[in-house]
Amino acid sequence: MNSEELFIDLDDRGSDNSLAEGIKELKSAGKLKVNLKIKLSSGPEIRNLELDTDLFSKIKEVQDLPDWVIVKLILANGKLKDSNFKERISNG
Repeated sequence: MNSEELFIDLDDRGSDNSLAEGIKELKSAGKLKVNLKIKLSSGPEIRNLELDTDLFSKIKEVQDLPDWVIVKLILANGKLKDSNFKERISNG
């Protein structure tokens, strides 16, 4: 396996132990380098933009897209309708 994922909830007080155990497991499996990628929760952004959380969840479940892509998709809803987009891309 080329990569491993370890999900840590920073609100969980036991997350320090989970992180330490995860690192120990990776090291014992021969993984000597770790790339830490931090993904922010999209919950606050969705609430601030007053987006439909049910729609967001359904798109996330079906499409498995990154959260930011789904947010932009929802915000773009209907914006191209009256923009002659179809004609502009087909004549290009």
